[in-house]
Amino acid sequence: MNLLKSFILCLVLNGSIHAQRTEKPNVILFLVDDLGYTDLGFTGSTFYETPNLDALARKGAFFDNAYAANPVCSPTRASILTGKYPSRIGLTNHSGSAGARGPKYQLEPPAVKGNMPSEDLTLGEAFKKHGYATAHIGKWHLQTHHQKGNEHYPENHGFDLNIAGHKMGQPGSFLFPYQSKQHPSTNVPGLEDGKPGDYLTDVLTDHAIGFIEDKQDEPFFLNFWFYTVHTPLGAKPELLKKYQEKAKKMGLDKKKAHGVAVHDSFADSRQDNPTYAAMVESLDENVGRVIETLDKLNLRENTILLFCSDNGGLSTGSSPSSVTSILPNKAGKAWVYEGGIRVPLIIDAPILKQRGSTLNEPVVSTDFYPTLLDLAGLPLEPAQHLDGVSLEPLLDGKKKRLGREALYFHYPHYHHINSMGPSGAIRMGDYKLVIRYEDSSTELYNLSEDRGEQTNLAAQRLGMVKQMKKMFDQWINQTLSLMPTANLKYSGSKKQQNFYTPARDIKGKSAQSKPSKKDLPKAFIIGDSISIGYTPEVVASLQDQVFVSRAKANCGDTIRGLAALDDWLGNTDWDVIHFNWGLHDLCYRSEKSKIVGNRDKVNGQQSVPLNQYIQNLEELVARLKKSGAKLIWATTTKVPNGEPGRFAGDEIKYNQAAKKIMIKHGIAINDLHKLSSSIDASFFRKPGDVHFTPQGSSLLGKQVTAQIRQILSQN
Repeated sequence: MNLLKSFILCLVLNGSIHAQRTEKPNVILFLVDDLGYTDLGFTGSTFYETPNLDALARKGAFFDNAYAANPVCSPTRASILTGKYPSRIGLTNHSGSAGARGPKYQLEPPAVKGNMPSEDLTLGEAFKKHGYATAHIGKWHLQTHHQKGNEHYPENHGFDLNIAGHKMGQPGSFLFPYQSKQHPSTNVPGLEDGKPGDYLTDVLTDHAIGFIEDKQDEPFFLNFWFYTVHTPLGAKPELLKKYQEKAKKMGLDKKKAHGVAVHDSFADSRQDNPTYAAMVESLDENVGRVIETLDKLNLRENTILLFCSDNGGLSTGSSPSSVTSILPNKAGKAWVYEGGIRVPLIIDAPILKQRGSTLNEPVVSTDFYPTLLDLAGLPLEPAQHLDGVSLEPLLDGKKKRLGREALYFHYPHYHHINSMGPSGAIRMGDYKLVIRYEDSSTELYNLSEDRGEQTNLAAQRLGMVKQMKKMFDQWINQTLSLMPTANLKYSGSKKQQNFYTPARDIKGKSAQSKPSKKDLPKAFIIGDSISIGYTPEVVASLQDQVFVSRAKANCGDTIRGLAALDDWLGNTDWDVIHFNWGLHDLCYRSEKSKIVGNRDKVNGQQSVPLNQYIQNLEELVARLKKSGAKLIWATTTKVPNGEPGRFAGDEIKYNQAAKKIMIKHGIAINDLHKLSSSIDASFFRKPGDVHFTPQGSSLLGKQVTAQIRQILSQN
């Protein structure tokens, strides 16, 4: 009787455990490297074969307007795991590298982080805190290349198990031992227990299946990120032979006549690479193996599957032939055209009401984080996935639209397969605006009618261009996205145009940092109207690092400074003060003049002659030193020829006098005059004007930012 009771109790307990188990569905996130939108059978390929993925699309939901958050891999991977746009966390390129740079490039790319911020709660950590077993298998590429150790490997970002994930972004080889003599850093770690002939995509899937079998009695999150179909291309011999023969039968073994021109590059016009085709089939076969395992273990109906690519296909270069073609989508990987960011996305979940549906609402990889939590019945993390929206309402048929304003893309770098250079894009409804940062040129496309982005509507829809550009500007500022700046060492033949700098509102909040809960060091800026232009750049660049505030008004000349200084400084204990007087002191004015500010160097008198300027500046420095703050003096910027109230060259005399005072008092000097004298005239607002374009102000602001950072770092 006791044995019978024990047996019944055991059955009850097992039933309870199973009931509890089914409340939390499993989650598998398949991410493919460099898979193009049209590289699948159901998206249009006639050469590549993907029966398992075609079947998954028929069972799940396919998103026809899905986007990677960035046209290269690491930033998109970070967007998936953080739910944030890559530029919000400063990770806009792969490997912690700013990309191509040097004298032949017009712009200087911004610095790049190679690691995800440790304070971010990753998707893996979110599932782990709700009792999920977590595993990462395959490519990681989210630790900067030059960093040693594994501080930012998967096991330190929420994954219990890490198989083959490390800081490099491609395998040494797809065949055992997955190593490269030329590039040993790409050798795939942790897979030494293999044999000749083993294929990387198969072996990673073996580990994935092992994890599923081991964790079948508990909820699990499997982050399965294939190395395929990234270069170096490598296929299983039997599949390679199959596609060589298929290419011959289809007449694809004959040389292509030409590619499709995109700027100074070519986009491949035909899918005909047998090695790549074999890699795609191996990918498809192994996704099928995972699904087959789920079916065998009766887990399929309680598992959420998400399949996507990290960016567009490798389809452009300097020659007509590349790895794959993703026409009609324009360009490919590393471009913000559709070919670089539009990707195939399939989601299969128990919640689905209409299987095999195609959803047309634009979505982006930042949405995966809240979507997977939502589909799993777990609480969202809105403070974390700031740029993600749950797609659950689309999947269960509650909504057809998300009501989102727009999607944004920012790639401020040069890449060897992209001849367009640094660029950005915004998609609003059916329309997409592309901005080229080198010259601020814009392209507007109606994607519902012109998927291939062939007809530029910018000249016809000026109002829409202005509206979308303003939205993009605001997004850049709100997310504190870093922009490229003018390359002062540029030696190329192309004329440097006014490069793109998002407009910053110089009134109100942008003259001062947003409030922060952190106890930040405090920086105060005193300066003429030139500082009004560059302060927003400083505020944006130092947000959440340094609290920045500018004096309430234009500082004017040193006489005004002596009268207003105490009021400007207030009772705040400033850590650093960046200050400047001079441009108004050397200005000639006449009350009879009708020119703005009574400027008149012919009939006027100098506001503050040099000897008086020296005395006033000495007194101002003495009062500033009493504040206890570290001080930075900014030299007066260049006075161009033709300025109505100033003589070009006077600023040099005033700067020389000021420098002697600063050196005597041991005050750091920020040489804005040298910077403003080295830049092209196009960075000034107009000929004979001392003021700068937004691009010019941005350049000055970056140097001010660097000086403030440097002096705060000193003990």
